[in-house]
Amino acid sequence: MNYSIKMLALGAAMGGALALTGSADAATGKAFYKDKTVKWITATGTGGGHDFYARLFSRHMEKALPGSTFVVLNRPGAGHRIGANLLWVSKPNGLTIGNFTTGLIYAQINNLKGIRFDLAKMSWIGKGASDIRVVSVAQNSKLKNWADVLKTKRKLKWTVSGVGSGSWNDSFLIGEAFGFPYRIIVGYQGSGSALALMRGETDIFVGGLSSGMNYVRAKQTRIILRFGNSAQFPKLMREVPDAIAIATTQQQRTLGKMLTLYGQLSRIVAGPPKMVPDRLKTLRAVFMEASKSPQLIEEAKRSHRLIEAANGEDTAKLVLDMLNQPPEIIAMLTALSNVKVPMIKSSGKVTATKRGGRRITIGFKGKDVTAKVSGSRTTVIIDGKKAKRKAVKVGMICTFTWPKINAEAKTIDCKS
Repeated sequence: MNYSIKMLALGAAMGGALALTGSADAATGKAFYKDKTVKWITATGTGGGHDFYARLFSRHMEKALPGSTFVVLNRPGAGHRIGANLLWVSKPNGLTIGNFTTGLIYAQINNLKGIRFDLAKMSWIGKGASDIRVVSVAQNSKLKNWADVLKTKRKLKWTVSGVGSGSWNDSFLIGEAFGFPYRIIVGYQGSGSALALMRGETDIFVGGLSSGMNYVRAKQTRIILRFGNSAQFPKLMREVPDAIAIATTQQQRTLGKMLTLYGQLSRIVAGPPKMVPDRLKTLRAVFMEASKSPQLIEEAKRSHRLIEAANGEDTAKLVLDMLNQPPEIIAMLTALSNVKVPMIKSSGKVTATKRGGRRITIGFKGKDVTAKVSGSRTTVIIDGKKAKRKAVKVGMICTFTWPKINAEAKTIDCKS
């Protein structure tokens, strides 16, 4: 056998081996996902709207991809930045997707600390809903309507989850555009926002209508301002003023238009940049297929949520439109980066530590209080020197600096 024939024989053998070992990876479209696990990263804890939509769509996308398995991973923290960062660095092989707040668009415009992603380069799968932004107060609040907010002389306390979250951004923008006195109180997750209003700890909250309606139905909160319209609640839309309609300045009108667009872009789903094109095309198609499933629509309806899905291409366009803001909004977002979060201090002896120092408990005023300790955002000091969180031990005397009790600490200063 001459050299050429030998090489042809070797090439044929190698081609056969590749065909046998690489057939699964060579599969395209839905066939690729047979016997594959797709990780869905949701940038919040369990419960709440983002988690609901992640689990709803993942279940029905799994049904639309025969042989696939979808696993939802909750990765909360830093105003959804942790989850989005994890998604950004994932392999673009079509096996990792996720969802996070639209508020990260503001965070990117403002180049907030901790951002590792570029939303313009994400592989957009689609969006699951339109969720107009609404401003709420407690049912028993002395603030009966938006006019009362504008007339107030005292500082109203906004309820927000964390720095950089959608509620944080919107609270600042609305307060600045409409010119009433306010301060922003962080640390209220999920139902904690409504409970804070009801207890009188805070005065006012901005968030999505889909989550807010749960508390309206329970007669716990009342909506006093909206940004946009909702076909799901026509009576409420007639009763509550629209921000654009009542705007008296150009800044208020510009903000109203932006937040109305924001409401159209809800429950957004993306993958890492440069996803394998065929797999991105498949996931987009399957997302829309799931969104039209009568079973998915019925499940959403039972939870008082409306599906208003859009495909990946249209979602990508909406994201780019949101990223391209006029100078007056850019100026407000730039000012947002200089907002200081009010902090309090709590001191006591460490009574417990958990998960390598991720949770540290001290005795304070006769009660145990626990700080969440971030590896990147919390500064730990022991005897005047920076230290790792795992170095904090039971028996040390520590001072927590934090926005509220039982929240994430900004600093933990201990003496051994």
